[in-house]
Amino acid sequence: MTPAVRARDGAAGESFLHGRSPLIAIVRFAAGGALADVVRALAAGGIELTEITIDTPGALTAVEAAVAEGHTVGVGTVVTAEQVRASARAGASFVVSPGLVAEVVQEARACGIEPIPGVFTGTEVLAAMSAGARLLKLFPAAAVGTRYLQALRGPFPHAAFVPTGGIALTEIRGYLDAGAAAVALGSQLVGRECPSTAEGLVELTHRAALATRHACFDVSA
Repeated sequence: MTPAVRARDGAAGESFLHGRSPLIAIVRFAAGGALADVVRALAAGGIELTEITIDTPGALTAVEAAVAEGHTVGVGTVVTAEQVRASARAGASFVVSPGLVAEVVQEARACGIEPIPGVFTGTEVLAAMSAGARLLKLFPAAAVGTRYLQALRGPFPHAAFVPTGGIALTEIRGYLDAGAAAVALGSQLVGRECPSTAEGLVELTHRAALATRHACFDVSA
């Protein structure tokens, strides 16, 4: 059974995630590939939210195709207002940035899609929230771990953090227990090259299912 996010009181950003699995798959393939097949394989394993980085060849076309099939997809590595508008035209539900660009946050809100800017410090959290962000990408999360997330949530108890960067499948539950609204998984889940065979897609579905299990409970014991 796929775990669903339950919004904390005051955590407005979680309305975007509410009722969905608390996992976001990040697809970044330098050579592109059959991206729509990847989104389907991830969904089959229980991961309902996929971010396709804008520097992946064919990203926006894949977003449009996946959305047409009913998937919830966003665009990553978005750093300009024009990229926000292109993502919105493709049907993206959210855009993710490696850092905070105020015009990206504001343009996304104007386009009716959710901005998820990258933050690391308390100052950046305040700036992102002041710009209108409701979900915050904590990046690079693996460099500091769950204790840093817990420390940030002290002065920002209602902030909705999405730890991202270098997180292993076995660490998912720890971040959720530390208060993450969701956890984003990149190459540790999807690899660095698009699966080119049916067997590769099946293996991806299996990894997605394992990640979903880790989101439910600790399977390492």
